[in-house]
Amino acid sequence: MGFPKKYDIIVVGGGPIGLAAAYNSAKRGKSVLLLERFNFFNQSGSSNDLVRMFRTMYTQYFMAVLAKESIQVWKDFESDAAEQMILMTGLLNFGNPSYDMGPEGNLLDPIKNLKKLDMPYRELTAKEIMQEYPFKDLPSSYLGVFAPDNGCINVPLTLRNLYRLSQSYGAVLIPHVEVLDLKISEAEVVIKAKAQTEESEFIAEKVIIASGAYTNDILQSINLELDLQIWEMVYEYYAADPGPKGAYFPSMWFQFENNTNNDPAKSNLFYGFPSVPWGPPNLMRIAVDNAVNIITNPKERQIIPSANDLQITADYVEKHIIGVDNRPNFCGTCLQTNVVDNMYVLDFLPDNIPGHNRVAVFTAGWAFKLVPLIGKILSQLIIDGSTTYDISEFKITRPGIIKGSKKTINHDFNRLFYISHM
Repeated sequence: MGFPKKYDIIVVGGGPIGLAAAYNSAKRGKSVLLLERFNFFNQSGSSNDLVRMFRTMYTQYFMAVLAKESIQVWKDFESDAAEQMILMTGLLNFGNPSYDMGPEGNLLDPIKNLKKLDMPYRELTAKEIMQEYPFKDLPSSYLGVFAPDNGCINVPLTLRNLYRLSQSYGAVLIPHVEVLDLKISEAEVVIKAKAQTEESEFIAEKVIIASGAYTNDILQSINLELDLQIWEMVYEYYAADPGPKGAYFPSMWFQFENNTNNDPAKSNLFYGFPSVPWGPPNLMRIAVDNAVNIITNPKERQIIPSANDLQITADYVEKHIIGVDNRPNFCGTCLQTNVVDNMYVLDFLPDNIPGHNRVAVFTAGWAFKLVPLIGKILSQLIIDGSTTYDISEFKITRPGIIKGSKKTINHDFNRLFYISHM
């Protein structure tokens, strides 16, 4: 590979987090090399599709704080790119106020954090929800919480702006490079990598690993394995009546409800996005928050969406949504990486590894909503040795994260989808 062999920082992983880390590090004047295993903007991880949710409604206060702090970081990124990447539609959470199946808890729990952070919201009855949204036949006991400081993220534009700005600040971005080996010492990090049949070595002062579901492929060379569960999540796009008086969703929405007959294959956690201007006209993303295919290695991915997940979504659409076809126009899957407590891993390597603070790691969870912020945090960690943001909940050494470490939380990944990282 005809590139320089030594850099201040090497980033492994060219998804949104890796690109954001490269962008933030190069912007601070560091020489940066990013190595991506596949094409850029690929369908191999968690960031395919057109849209992701930016949200500030969280049960966990520390997550609500990070989400609020990320608003300004998103604005700074948009200013640098000279393009808007979040359409602030708001978010409606609604459903059974007694829902308590998962660690996200009751749908009303985020209200206390919205109050504490002085963020606007309003509560709705089932009747008011059906007046403002094209829903029908919702149980009269349902309640809703709408918060305006939430929005739809333009995924393709965000990725391409991170790519473009990283290069503008001098980062070198190379696709189709597989990392084979990682050697860490107190002085430097040496990476052996292969592009097609050619092998090369690169030397870095510091390294950022942001490889998502493929993280263990990188860490295996230092005999470290994280206990990751990978959900193959389905996404679907449904056609809506274009009008007059067509099917119009004014915001994103999420329904909280217990599984039918306690059957994990009959999840009642559903979400939807409005039709967005960068997507196909009159198509909206609606899907179940559930996954049948749970894997530990991305090579086990089936790619084809589960028939169960498609069917229960179609049944829900037919039963509860007005003016929308009851079969999707198109669908696909993406990979969601989980750890035992449904939080991120965002930390240096464990301190029993020599040179541990030369390597920072991020994986797990739906993180697109915080992409610019996490990229900034990784850049701060690797350049400054610490970050100005509270990431104490994301330590790599907390119980259950490293394979074989004792778990203090034992959520059943085959039964619960952790919506706090949707």
